[in-house]
Amino acid sequence: MNSQRSTAPRPTSAVAPLPPLGAVVCDIDGTLTTTSSALTITKALGVPVGEHARLYRAFKAGTLTGDELPRALCTLWNGARRQDLEAAFATVPLRDTEHLIAAVQEHNVPLALISSSVTEYAQVTAARIGAQYAYGAGRVIYDHHGLLTDIALEANDTTALTALKVTQFHTLARALHLEPDQILVLGNGPNDTGLFNATRRSVIIDPLGNNPHRHHAAYTAPDLLHATTHLADAHLRGATGASPQG
Repeated sequence: MNSQRSTAPRPTSAVAPLPPLGAVVCDIDGTLTTTSSALTITKALGVPVGEHARLYRAFKAGTLTGDELPRALCTLWNGARRQDLEAAFATVPLRDTEHLIAAVQEHNVPLALISSSVTEYAQVTAARIGAQYAYGAGRVIYDHHGLLTDIALEANDTTALTALKVTQFHTLARALHLEPDQILVLGNGPNDTGLFNATRRSVIIDPLGNNPHRHHAAYTAPDLLHATTHLADAHLRGATGASPQG
């Protein structure tokens, strides 16, 4: 794949017209960011990065379950105050989002974030880039002193997160009185595949050109700049989101 341009689906004999663009939906981590938000937050709170790495090694190895991970993070971030966490959320580095912001403004459509992280992080990120809607997979719980006590997740594995994101996508579509194909989805990971399949307007951010989930999206792009070129698409070759060129 040419790393400097987005790739279109393999051509088919059908040309399916798309309805007018009505909104843009973005994942956050890996799509709008270049690093793990949890790792960045850990650093911002002054917690040793080695402890964070230990937790995620245990999670990847299966010795720490998805149900146990939020409690382990709370222990790691013990004593964190609401204002400290919210400030840490705002330190997560973003990609070159100015291209996305400019394109959304040019097309005069709303921007929504749908994240597998907590809603508060999605809301802070939305405020940073001017998104009007923010959905997350859980909430941060504080005590009456404003100290972190729990992270309550609605979903904590890929299957459940994928389903939750699709539910939030359709909730947004109903609220905006849009058909799914009027919404452009930008994502990058396994829990975005349901979003890619929910609309014929989808772009996977794939800087290296080897994302194993790219066949779920209508298009691939190496970065947000190239992804935003698809806001103006009026037609999509193939009636049901053909696989992109490899």
